[in-house]
Amino acid sequence: MASSVHVFWGSNQDFEDYVSERINEFEFTITYLELISAYNTKMRTTLNSATSETSHFYDAVDNVVVRSADFGSVSAHVIYNFAAIALQGCNFETMYIQNPPRQVLRSLQTAFPDCLVHSSTEYKEVNKNILLDVHKRLAATILGQKACKNEIDLSLYRISKMGKEKPAVLLFYGPSGVGKTETAKQLSEALGGGLTRIQFSMFQNQEAFDYLFGGEHSKGSFARDLLARESNVVLLDEFDKVNHGLYNAFYELFDEGVLVDSYYRVEMGNALFILTTNFESEEEIKKALGPAMFSRISACIKFEQLAPEELQKLINRHFDYLLQHLDDEEKSHIEQRGVRDWFLANASKFDNVRTLNRKMERAVFGVLTNELLKECSKD
Repeated sequence: MASSVHVFWGSNQDFEDYVSERINEFEFTITYLELISAYNTKMRTTLNSATSETSHFYDAVDNVVVRSADFGSVSAHVIYNFAAIALQGCNFETMYIQNPPRQVLRSLQTAFPDCLVHSSTEYKEVNKNILLDVHKRLAATILGQKACKNEIDLSLYRISKMGKEKPAVLLFYGPSGVGKTETAKQLSEALGGGLTRIQFSMFQNQEAFDYLFGGEHSKGSFARDLLARESNVVLLDEFDKVNHGLYNAFYELFDEGVLVDSYYRVEMGNALFILTTNFESEEEIKKALGPAMFSRISACIKFEQLAPEELQKLINRHFDYLLQHLDDEEKSHIEQRGVRDWFLANASKFDNVRTLNRKMERAVFGVLTNELLKECSKD
């Protein structure tokens, strides 16, 4: 019988750290899938009245580790009978389980009412120090956008004082490739980890519905991604592409910080949701999203098209980055062809940073490829 069952809520890395701090190298530890294999072997040998198949038998182990991804690899029967199957699989001293579905948690509560230990990722909250860190990060990484940065500073200050009871929702709007996603990344890094980024343009109709409300447990879901987040910043990219019929999934989440689907319950009271769109005005946003969704947005923050001198700074920055990957001979070829000078002189022709960077890379490696082929033809 288990002496303890540790239920951990949070990111993959934090769960791995939690487990490694508590298990030493001399303990016998198996994964949940190995436990299921042991259970299946025992069931087969019992049905066949045979004892020869023992390769997957574990009479007793010290630890069983159940990762969130494991739940997608088993049948629904296993989900609903989790504890009973685990106990029949083998005797274990301790189980570590990450982000269990509600059905699994109920099974654990019934089987181990006095053994459950709950832990979770400790997410950073916005405070004045975080605000100052974000301010410095954006000053170093995002060119221009002065009004946008001021609005973000103001919004973070408000969140630090009033944002602990419910999530904050910031909507970034403006043209593509001017820093919206990079700003979200900097906010997430300041708040403790990699950015959880959901691109809603990738989901269509039933697929989107299943992702948001929970379809088959073996498939990914919005709730599962939120539970595994590294920081309390979540980017909902291209939010204007979400079907209006799916907005019900966000009303309670943005109001109360709660998301409930077919398998999971997620609580995110002090989270920061960032919605990126390509709208051009607040009037357009309100008309497109509707008053119910618009009223749940804490602030609409406009990103402007970059000025030519700002684009030139970005050109120099990315060009320097490219040169770091080249040897002296390659750098000489690029300098002789005046590639950097051409882009600096034509900066005003570009209105998208991603496109600009891609064209610079194509120009640089186009020159180098031609030089290489010239040498080849000489031979």
